[in-house]
Amino acid sequence: MAYEVTARRWRPQEFDGVVGQDHVTTTLKNAIQASQIAHAYVFAGPRGVGKTTTARILAKALNCVNGPTITPCNVCSFCKEISEGRSVDVLEIDGASNNKVEQIRTQLLESVKYTPSQGKHKIYIIDEVHMLTKEAFNALLKTLEEPPAHVYFIFATTEPQKVLPTILSRCQRFDFRRISSQMIVDHLRLIAEKSSFAVDPDALAIIARRADGSMRDAESLFDQVVAFGGPDLSARDVAQVLGIVEQDIYFGLVDIIAEHDVPAGLDLVHNILHQGYNLDEIALGILEHLRNLLIVKAAPDATGILDTAAMELARYRTQCERFQTEDLLRLSQLATQMENAIKTSALPKVQLETGLVRMIRMEPSVLLTDILMRLSEMAERIEQAEKPEDSSAQEIISPTHPVSDAKDPHARQTESPTRPAPESPQSCPSASESTPPSMLISDPVQKSKTTPSEESTDLKKGSFTSGERTLSHTTPSSDETVVHDELPAVSSEAVSNRTLEEIIQRWPDILEQITQQRISLGNFLAAAMITGYQKNMATLTFSTEHMFHKQQVEKKESKDLVEKVFSDTLGVRTKITCEVTDKMPSEENHQAVLPKEPLPEVNAHTAARQDPAVKRILDEFDGQIMGK
Repeated sequence: MAYEVTARRWRPQEFDGVVGQDHVTTTLKNAIQASQIAHAYVFAGPRGVGKTTTARILAKALNCVNGPTITPCNVCSFCKEISEGRSVDVLEIDGASNNKVEQIRTQLLESVKYTPSQGKHKIYIIDEVHMLTKEAFNALLKTLEEPPAHVYFIFATTEPQKVLPTILSRCQRFDFRRISSQMIVDHLRLIAEKSSFAVDPDALAIIARRADGSMRDAESLFDQVVAFGGPDLSARDVAQVLGIVEQDIYFGLVDIIAEHDVPAGLDLVHNILHQGYNLDEIALGILEHLRNLLIVKAAPDATGILDTAAMELARYRTQCERFQTEDLLRLSQLATQMENAIKTSALPKVQLETGLVRMIRMEPSVLLTDILMRLSEMAERIEQAEKPEDSSAQEIISPTHPVSDAKDPHARQTESPTRPAPESPQSCPSASESTPPSMLISDPVQKSKTTPSEESTDLKKGSFTSGERTLSHTTPSSDETVVHDELPAVSSEAVSNRTLEEIIQRWPDILEQITQQRISLGNFLAAAMITGYQKNMATLTFSTEHMFHKQQVEKKESKDLVEKVFSDTLGVRTKITCEVTDKMPSEENHQAVLPKEPLPEVNAHTAARQDPAVKRILDEFDGQIMGK
């Protein structure tokens, strides 16, 4: 018996044997069972997915001795003749070679009026129907609109957009889909098992990827590699026959990119080119591999998007952990540029090498929020370094001066004459933890001869009652006297009697002070409105569109600065709380809280680009801010 290729030997002979087109076969079977068969069908889809095969099965289902039936017997003379392509009642016409109007009239229109010779129906299968001329299509219109009861038309095409709308409107259209790689692998494995072949699963995966959704292409490639390697097929044999770069090479190349090893990358490319692989094939393989990593990274649960065998999915998941999503996007852009340059360049090898070096030397992405946070921390450290040491943190020692009574926090310190130093010097205790640093007193030493105040008898070292003043660490001479001028203290225990309206009126001043100290924080606060003030707690409300601004304000360093400015401005320890609402207050209230000179509305990227520190960093490292 003559050799028969796999695509013909394993061609499906019934609806259930068609792979990956259940939406088509199920509909056709239901239509046959319900006796609702249309007189014309259009089967559209890529090559090698079963369009003509399904048309033949439908023809057998209609003309079988048991028909119409969803399970043709494949043993009667009608079924055998249709399967072998020699039935006089089932005519297969090639639209590419019979596209003239005269040919359509001769082969189709003149024979339509005659009844079937043997079977029950006369069926016309026109392959590549989009190749017919406009005149040929027009010749079919009348017949399609009012066909004889015994005639059925089945049109197959890979480009349905080229078929006249007047033809499509008279037919039922079925769109055949590309077959997934896993389905192709399973089908080839079944063929190999029934043929007693020992095939490496990785080899079948390579064939499925090269077939690109076409079962017929996969079966043809399978025949080719079997002819090369015999019944025992390995992935290396398949890659060698088909000229495909092995997937392990792409995994290794991406590992080199993650390690920033330029010499290793160039050496790997040299070895690949030395084996004779096509440069376009290499570039497309790199781009496809990065695409798979991006999908696994961005949508780990959407494995259906990744058209690859299950055995490789675990390797993709492991490797994608070495990159951020932003890095994979940038690498994909570089790979696309490299692939386009290879196609148009007179020196494609140079484009491949330079493009690969760019990808290897690419630095990891840094989130803009992280940069802003680091800049804020740097600015705070600089501000703290420039400020004088806090007097509250210094130990107060005054061996020549008695300390005033600590029991009365409002008692005014009076001038006292110089006294001899006591035997054991006393240390003035530190300020209360709740006392704001801005209200601590550190007055210069002055000379005075007034009556001394009453000395305290129950002072304890290192502790003061709430609201007391703290003396700076001084060591005056024997004829000097320490004088303490009282300042208005801010008490953390006091409750402000200010109203919300007063707070709103002071809001522009507060916003201006914060902006002077940190412009980015001022821009974030400009999107907020004061909507509440109760028990020394101010409520800042943001809209849902400014969620990022709210998050920046709620950071500890930002929140501390805002609360400090509030406390200094209102004269009472004030806390803030932030909330988000879908509906902001009325326009009148909004106008009340706007600053005197409204700040320009900027987003995080604009604020970063305008920040001098960011500009210096970008200039120094030749960097760029990703995003809009």
